[in-house]
Amino acid sequence: MWLFNTVPAYVKETGDISFYEKILPYADKEEDTVFYHLKKAIQFNLDHSGKHGFPCGLSADWNDCLVLGQDGETTFVAFQLRYALKTFIEIAELLNKPDEIKWAQAHLKTLDENLEKHAWDGEWYLRAYRADGLKFGSHENVEGSIFLEPQPWAVISEHTSKDQSVKLLDVVNKRLSTDYGLMINDPPIEKTDPRVIKSRLFNKGMKENASIFQHTQSWVVIAETLVGNGNRAYEYFRKFMPSAYNTMAEIRQTEPYVYAQFTNSKYSPRYGASRLPWLSGTASWAYYTAAQFILGVQPDYKGLKIDPCVPSDWKELKVSRKFRGKEFNIAIRNENGINKGIEKITLNGEEIIGNVITMESAKEKNEVLVIMG
Repeated sequence: MWLFNTVPAYVKETGDISFYEKILPYADKEEDTVFYHLKKAIQFNLDHSGKHGFPCGLSADWNDCLVLGQDGETTFVAFQLRYALKTFIEIAELLNKPDEIKWAQAHLKTLDENLEKHAWDGEWYLRAYRADGLKFGSHENVEGSIFLEPQPWAVISEHTSKDQSVKLLDVVNKRLSTDYGLMINDPPIEKTDPRVIKSRLFNKGMKENASIFQHTQSWVVIAETLVGNGNRAYEYFRKFMPSAYNTMAEIRQTEPYVYAQFTNSKYSPRYGASRLPWLSGTASWAYYTAAQFILGVQPDYKGLKIDPCVPSDWKELKVSRKFRGKEFNIAIRNENGINKGIEKITLNGEEIIGNVITMESAKEKNEVLVIMG
């Protein structure tokens, strides 16, 4: 499912839409266009779905400590599948493939129905089902009653409405937010049989047992920007930013220039100490999140999209961006102290319609003024 984050990012950055029609081999045998590689990735998850209509955990989904079994289901990957279907539809529209649009829309409708019927737990989304029906991340669970991963992806995948998203993210803030970031689950696992969930093998507040897993932090930041909450988005971003701990080295206990895999949470006597530096996909997610969702400078098929979501006390900021061989010096003014919203954008002194700077309208070097309002 990560293909649907990476492949469109490449095409939007380069502007090479023909890449979707490029023929590439599969890992084992045969070949197909990139577009149909993407479809096959979706089809794999559809073919390996459980009785609730969600992708099966197989060997493991993102959380290696969940013992789902071959037929257990993961709601986290279900939301990734929703994101994939939505993205696939956008690509099919771009390539004028109406039959593929209908195919994806039908599966998207069914998935949305299943998510509301079987994944919603009253205030948040379940994390997973074991094949025998045992729930993970439910209010019915004494331990691990809520998991972080599915919640922001419900927002990122656009399954939830804006009002639902705001309410869901408020629950995340209430249940999982700490001084040093968002915990991966709550409460920690202390008594549950390790054959059910292996998190118990770690001390509480560490690793997958209610620690602050840094890889997941950006997902919540992105979700907060999507609902326009720039204050909370930046608050979360700073909580896991290494340089924010330059004056607290005795607490962090790792290098001040690198992300770590996790930070000990409030359940640990080492609260705030980070562990396993370098071993994380956090840095790429953090850069992507800061550049494209906080600063809001986003590559788009048609050009460069500007959609910042910033703290209300950020009155002015500047961004330099090289994009498809051209330079853009972007000045963003936020004199009214809002989080999100654009009053107007000028490109080299001329006001543009909307918030996408097309390549046809851009020069080799460009001065862009963004007025938030």
